[in-house]
Amino acid sequence: MIPKTPSLDAARDAVFARFEAAGEDPARLPETDQTVVAVYGAQGVIDNGGLKFFFENDWPGSPPYSLFVEAYRRIGAAGVAGLLERAVSRFPFAEPHQHQELRREFMESLDESDDFFGEAACGDTLVWERLEEYVRDNFRPL
Repeated sequence: MIPKTPSLDAARDAVFARFEAAGEDPARLPETDQTVVAVYGAQGVIDNGGLKFFFENDWPGSPPYSLFVEAYRRIGAAGVAGLLERAVSRFPFAEPHQHQELRREFMESLDESDDFFGEAACGDTLVWERLEEYVRDNFRPL
């Protein structure tokens, strides 16, 4: 569940407004904003369907998955960062962030007993706690 705190809500609103103004290109945002956009967006998707949902569709600007891994590390969620890193390394082709159909085909080809892309990281409340701490410590409205 996404916590509803004024500091996180205010940061989310401000950061996503800047993200939209930047043409939804995370590379055009400062690191603090990239972190909020990446973690808030990714964890919302993961909480609704696990890593499979995260990888099924392209992200705005098609950033490399390392952007998400680094964002999770910056907030102190090393466990989820490691899961994402391991998931990316499982794709049998380079630059999976640029190949939506290949990602989908690969995940569909996995044996049903291979649930790596399933519920991992889903509902991890520590992520939201760490994101809130990160916002409290680093977010400055521009």
